[in-house]
Amino acid sequence: MAHRDGLSRKVLLIGWDAADWEHINPLLEEGLMPTLDGLINRGVMGNLATLQPVLSPMLWNSVATGKFADKHGIHGFIEPDPVNGGARPYTSTSRKCKALWNILSQSGLRSNIIGWWASHPAEPIKGTVVTNAFGVVRFDRPR
Repeated sequence: MAHRDGLSRKVLLIGWDAADWEHINPLLEEGLMPTLDGLINRGVMGNLATLQPVLSPMLWNSVATGKFADKHGIHGFIEPDPVNGGARPYTSTSRKCKALWNILSQSGLRSNIIGWWASHPAEPIKGTVVTNAFGVVRFDRPR
């Protein structure tokens, strides 16, 4: 995306589940996290107030969509499975509205998403999605 000065701008959004600056800042001050320190010094960082209840899939989908759970549809870790009556993990198909990467893709901009909660199955976007289920082993499938 071109900025008004004509230079291309990129955004790196790092979401670190359960990270707390109270614990990270001393590590930064001791020089134990030089890569993170460099990112902070060349960019912007800050605290986000959390929503209640503190359930990672719900929270990260609120970040991705800019909406509360009642609008985006991800309320926790599992949802009722209409096929077998049990429970299943929330997935990208459970989300009721567009995530940031969907909006950017529709605008012709690339996104690379790695490990975002409820990103499986990967949605077709301009860019790459490595889902939160990438490393999950399926035992019901022959190897």
